[in-house]
Amino acid sequence: MSDRTRPPVLVGDHPLSLEEYRQVSEGRATARLAESAVARMDRHRESLFRQLGGGARVYGVNTGYGADSTTLLEPEEIRTVQRNTVLSHAMGAGPPAPAEIVRGMLLLKANVMAMGYSAVRPMLAARLLEFLDHDLLPVVPEQGSLAASGDLVPCGHLGAALLGEGDVLVGERLVPAADALAGAGLAPLEVEEKEGLAIVNGTAFTEAYALAAVLRAERLLRAADVAAAATLQALHGFLAAFDPRALRPRPFPGALLVAENVSGLCRGGTLLDQPRARVHDPYCLRCVPQVHGASRDAFRYVKEAVLVELNSFTDNPLVFADDDTVISAGNFHAQPVGIPMDTLTILVAELASISQRRIQHLVAPVYDIGLPPKLSPEPRLGSGLFMLNTTAAALVSENKVLSFPASVDSMAVDTVEDHVSMGSVGARKAMQVLANTAQVLAAELVCACQAIELQSPLRPSPEVAAVARMVRETIPFVTHDRGLHREVAALAAGLLAGSLDRSLETSGIVIA
Repeated sequence: MSDRTRPPVLVGDHPLSLEEYRQVSEGRATARLAESAVARMDRHRESLFRQLGGGARVYGVNTGYGADSTTLLEPEEIRTVQRNTVLSHAMGAGPPAPAEIVRGMLLLKANVMAMGYSAVRPMLAARLLEFLDHDLLPVVPEQGSLAASGDLVPCGHLGAALLGEGDVLVGERLVPAADALAGAGLAPLEVEEKEGLAIVNGTAFTEAYALAAVLRAERLLRAADVAAAATLQALHGFLAAFDPRALRPRPFPGALLVAENVSGLCRGGTLLDQPRARVHDPYCLRCVPQVHGASRDAFRYVKEAVLVELNSFTDNPLVFADDDTVISAGNFHAQPVGIPMDTLTILVAELASISQRRIQHLVAPVYDIGLPPKLSPEPRLGSGLFMLNTTAAALVSENKVLSFPASVDSMAVDTVEDHVSMGSVGARKAMQVLANTAQVLAAELVCACQAIELQSPLRPSPEVAAVARMVRETIPFVTHDRGLHREVAALAAGLLAGSLDRSLETSGIVIA
């Protein structure tokens, strides 16, 4: 069964799993609205109309927005305002969000609507999923969201495409939305009561980035342990610092897990059996359990928050069908994701920081273990791998700048909507730090593998030997100086995409 012929994910039938989300966002599966969701949505929409018919003032339906919420709309004005809400919010800036993010937004937006509280027609949620089915991806600029009244601007662009406005990517082609809809046999949507607000409200943009960041960070946490294990062996390090007896008196779960991972990757081989003049290792090796472990512990909090948001209702107001009431609340505010994204940025940046110090010891060893300068067989004639450390240092420095938390800033643009999360900025920054850190870890793996091969016939553990084979598929041994930019970038992209995990599993190696 090919990826695109998988059974579609049923939206509104059950809480979405991270794996279901991943499959859809990566374009490996489609989704459709469950019948149970249709019935639920119909009940809530009927409740909305009963309340409107009874004279209720419902925010954003028969009133204006923000400071204009005291304005009561005439019935004939409501649908015009809903359409204008979508089109007026399509005011983004910057490059378009990646396809993975836009697919995720379509799925997340439909999942929120399927809960019923938005009181929109089922056909609206179904249309979002039809965009996925036809692989029509609205062009959504990355910048413009305050992530407080929801991701208003990015969702405005998403919604404009439903109305036949703006541009859509069809495969690799940029097509006017109206033409893309016609090509798929779909009519432009005419938004009705509550629907324009439901389209622009919510945290779909921030959450899509957050989920992508969590998936990548999980892979880099494992890659960092693997890189540390390879460097530990390349530098004839002390495995004693990973002994559970040393860690149990300070029993942080992450430290214990990292120590178990690295110890498991270092069984066998001869590199760690060599005599040493020193009695222990530099912090970048000796403190791997504590540093990587702290990132692991922080990541558990981050992942839990992002998974809660995956199946959370983030629209406003909420329409309750059981007792025909409406509650205006603040579920659109992205602070519950914004702070975790700032945390993720920091925990990933630390992986790069300590990795760069290990690279430094590989290319310019403090201790004489027989490695040539710059890890070059011809150190008099060139720079060998030394410049990998320079690039790594630059990326680590950039990560420091990007680690300033976005969530401590609030740029209010309305007297009522007066506190914002900037969670979208935090999530986008996290993605850049992940990309930078993947480059640093890839550089460490290249240097560690080079150092290990330079010490033949001493052998690494079977696990690290398997990692070295994977690295060598992308980057051959560096005998003479050459540009490594494309090769290291390809290895880094593979780390983010999970190629290291797959390679280890193929060799029968599984690390947590």
